Amino acid sequence: MKKITLLFVLAFVVSCQQQSKDEADLKADSIKNAVSNAHNAKNSLDYIGIYKGILPCADCQGLDTEIAINENGTFCIKTKYEGKGDKIFELKGNFIWNKAGNIIVLTDVKNAPNQYLVGENKLTQLDISGKKITGDLASEYILAKQPTDTATIETAEEKKHATVNLNNKMEATTVIKKVNPAVGKYTLAETKWKLVVLNQKVVTQNGNKPYFIKLNSKDGRFTAYAGCNSMMGNYVMPSAYTLSFSEVAATKMACPNMTLETQFFALLEKTNSYLLDNETLTFFGKRKAPLARFEAIK
Repeated sequence: MKKITLLFVLAFVVSCQQQSKDEADLKADSIKNAVSNAHNAKNSLDYIGIYKGILPCADCQGLDTEIAINENGTFCIKTKYEGKGDKIFELKGNFIWNKAGNIIVLTDVKNAPNQYLVGENKLTQLDISGKKITGDLASEYILAKQPTDTATIETAEEKKHATVNLNNKMEATTVIKKVNPAVGKYTLAETKWKLVVLNQKVVTQNGNKPYFIKLNSKDGRFTAYAGCNSMMGNYVMPSAYTLSFSEVAATKMACPNMTLETQFFALLEKTNSYLLDNETLTFFGKRKAPLARFEAIK
């Protein structure tokens, strides 16, 4: 009789435990389904489209930004540095959603802000760690969704101005990256660089004033000299080891021989990358063709 009673008690305990497990599993499934069915930006907003705005910029008047978010999980981001010329920098890649379904991540943008909080007809750029930007400038990190018939940078600006494809540029990982130009003892910016080779020909110096170029990191401007007129303009570094000059201008003095100066002026428009090797600086054009070599003036 005791054995029968004991077996009954054991069966009752096992039954209760199984019932508790079933109830726990049912509750977990309910929570899981509730989370998956919850409204979020990914499943409740019409986020596909083009977003535009002017984001704050540390060394320019503003970063004119356009992001196209496509249905196939790709993006195209175009930026233009206000006050630093008319070149447009373009980068294409893929994006993913975070687990909550409210933030998209531009996976091909590295070492720079690449996360955007998706809201009703807007994208809010987050900081590099994925947190919302606060402070007086918080509202300026918002990109507004554009009507489908609004002209974009690609259609309205590309016809007028040159577009730089960052996907094809050497080590192009971002369009917003703040690059430290310091490499070793001498730096790209702040060092005065003497022109020694131009278009694969050794430069013969005339006069006492060296032929040079100097970049100013504080205002994104440069100055240069190649035998006659003083040259100046803007420069930007879209990514590590990429370099672009714009708004290149010069004084209007007439000199007996301006061939070298004219060639130097032209190479600045062609430059799209550089290599800094201790005391030597080299500018490159398309397909990494060397355009000019400089040596640091000590």
